[in-house]
Amino acid sequence: MFRKAKNTGAFRRLAEPMQLRHVENVARKYGIDLHDIHIKIERDECLIGKGIYGVANPKFAGNGRLHLFPDAFQSEEQLARTIYHEKEHLIQFIEHGYENVIANREMYERLTEDLENAYFSSIRRN
Repeated sequence: MFRKAKNTGAFRRLAEPMQLRHVENVARKYGIDLHDIHIKIERDECLIGKGIYGVANPKFAGNGRLHLFPDAFQSEEQLARTIYHEKEHLIQFIEHGYENVIANREMYERLTEDLENAYFSSIRRN
């Protein structure tokens, strides 16, 4: 009842609400399973406009944690893409090992970008 419906202060210009329930709803809408993945919304106004959207933290309980930064909330599609992208990195950490993914960061980043683009292209077609 007393929850904020909109972003306030420095975040008011962001199109998407910086709220966990909104993140979960967007993930569900785009078919992204967040089972056993923790979400942390980083509300640091110094990060607005820096082009940093999110980061995957595999060293957290369960299947890891996604940190979402303010720029991820610029649009619904950007938020969905960030969620998908960072979740793919968590999967890579699980399947290929933390050290391997970090050592081959550029390769895994290109792979993740390709997967993200293919996924959202298929959504647009359907």
